[in-house]
Amino acid sequence: MPRYYCDYCDAYLTHDSPSVRKQHNAGYKHKANVRNYYMQFEEQTTQSLMETKLKAFDGGAAAAYQRQVSQVLQQQMQNVSGGGGGYGPPGGGFQPPGGGYGPPRPMGFMPGPPRPMGQY
Repeated sequence: MPRYYCDYCDAYLTHDSPSVRKQHNAGYKHKANVRNYYMQFEEQTTQSLMETKLKAFDGGAAAAYQRQVSQVLQQQMQNVSGGGGGYGPPGGGFQPPGGGYGPPRPMGFMPGPPRPMGQY
């Protein structure tokens, strides 16, 4: 009588009948072995996909960083050569929040509606 060999479980079933196969395939150990078998391929695929994405990201990040550095250097060279007066960024440099006009306002201060001309 021929015996059935299960590749996932690496085992022979004693009888090759549909009911025995069905009972074996419904078993907990067989299902766990099938799950582990396909997880092995999923892990390999995931790992290779992550490596290709990482290589693509590293190349893109390095190129973006290189572009940013070259832009900053070009701006600095323009400032030194007389394009911006030689000091600081174009436009006069840093301005504090709120424009820097007048004394600092207390926290939570909300200006009211504008008053008509001539009223104080």
